[in-house]
Amino acid sequence: MSTSTGVLIVGGGLNGLAAAALLAHHRIDCMVVERHAETSIQYKFTGISPRSMEIFRSLGLEAEIRARRTGDQQGGGIARARNLADPEVQWSEIGWPDATPYSPTQPATCDQNVLEPILRRHAERLGATMRFNTEFETFEQDERQVRARIRDRASGAEETVAADYLIVADGAGGSLRQRLGIGVSGPGVLQHWMNLIFDTDLPPTLNGKRFTSCFVTDLNATLTPRREGRWLLALQYFPENGDKSEDFDAQRCRELVTQGAGRPKVKAELVDARPWALAAQIAERFREGRCFLIGDAAHLMPPTGAFGGNSGIHDAHNLAWKLALVMHGKARPELLDSYDLERRPVIAATLAQALARLQSWFRDPAGRLPKPPPIVADYDVIFGQRYDAGAILRDGAPPEAPFEAFATLSGRPGTRAPHHQIEHQGQALSLLDLFGRDFVLLSCDPAWHAAAEAIRAECDLPLASWGPDAEGPLSSYGIGSQGAVLVRPDGFVAWRTLEPADDRKATLLGVLDRIGLRAKADGGAR
Repeated sequence: MSTSTGVLIVGGGLNGLAAAALLAHHRIDCMVVERHAETSIQYKFTGISPRSMEIFRSLGLEAEIRARRTGDQQGGGIARARNLADPEVQWSEIGWPDATPYSPTQPATCDQNVLEPILRRHAERLGATMRFNTEFETFEQDERQVRARIRDRASGAEETVAADYLIVADGAGGSLRQRLGIGVSGPGVLQHWMNLIFDTDLPPTLNGKRFTSCFVTDLNATLTPRREGRWLLALQYFPENGDKSEDFDAQRCRELVTQGAGRPKVKAELVDARPWALAAQIAERFREGRCFLIGDAAHLMPPTGAFGGNSGIHDAHNLAWKLALVMHGKARPELLDSYDLERRPVIAATLAQALARLQSWFRDPAGRLPKPPPIVADYDVIFGQRYDAGAILRDGAPPEAPFEAFATLSGRPGTRAPHHQIEHQGQALSLLDLFGRDFVLLSCDPAWHAAAEAIRAECDLPLASWGPDAEGPLSSYGIGSQGAVLVRPDGFVAWRTLEPADDRKATLLGVLDRIGLRAKADGGAR
């Protein structure tokens, strides 16, 4: 039996399902192949950053995610104590503060076991094909397509799938990166951890105050409460000292929870025990031919800062619109080279921040952690990512710091477009709500809008335009009354000019061409 699809996605976890939802949003046929029968029951990923929520908002999923939230990232404190009975509790600031001045949405707590089914259902509604309980066996690629063989694990039936492109989202334990011949750099495995999910009657409060997570120094571990009494205990273990993952059975779970609670006779019924390696590594490249790596298949980082899973979502977001434009014939294949150029340096800087936080929060008995850089604000990492090369046209040398200051984003090409409240077609929106499928030209000058409309009509390119009567919402973009700024479908600024230009249409066509779009009047290939 054989079939075909536009993009074959190997891995039906958080990042693979995010990629499927985004590709389906861009009207690209895609298929997810996942060896497990269902989505994850673990919730290693819990905190959705406000930048990731902006992405889910663009898919129309914000309300559903909030309705099914499993906690409150901003409603509880982050605590540190010897155990939960310790009267001397140290409280940290909430991980992610109010994002209202900088974003149309807020962070959310939605555990992986809840979020993955939301993404799966949404992708399926938009036409994505799901093949769970299916093994990805072999593949080959040439300059035209990828051909893979998959096998249904229940029936044993095999199927050949032909795809234009393949996304590798098989996670930290996957083998596709190695099979593609892509190596990694970085220190590798640093620590071994165990996630114990258990049912308990413990209250999610310390000294009467609700907590989101508590670092328990007696265990060098974290306790994270969840709704309906299903909690997570995450702790280090040491194989070099004889510790084994299979030792963490129901009895060991009760002992650890009792010690962490600091009181006897605590309910602790083990639901799931799963080991994982805390690692720091980055693939030497994120692309091999027609295959692209995202998420943990491309990079591993500690969970400190909650950057790992969110970075995988951002990988998928960066890649999906580029694949869509190329597959729809609106862009040249070279546009896909920008995925690696943009994402890999950002991931390297993000990994360094995750490692710096790890060293400041947890003991490092094995002494494996590298020297950390100075810690920057979480929202600098989340909102201030900057692409210095790729599908952008720079307007000056980039700053030395790898992240922009989130509170003063200024419309610099390669950075996320600043958020402003606007009115559009009678609705109160964020400027960020204008971005999703098309390039959008922002300007106060009607002549720029006329140029954009002409190009959209004559060249059949995904180009829209918007502008207020006065500078107002565009003042932070630094373009004045006669300039213009071009924003990509992923909400990153591609180009800007302060000048009106003698021939705005020709200028804009040249910009689109340099970015990689097929900027010809007939819309044909170059």
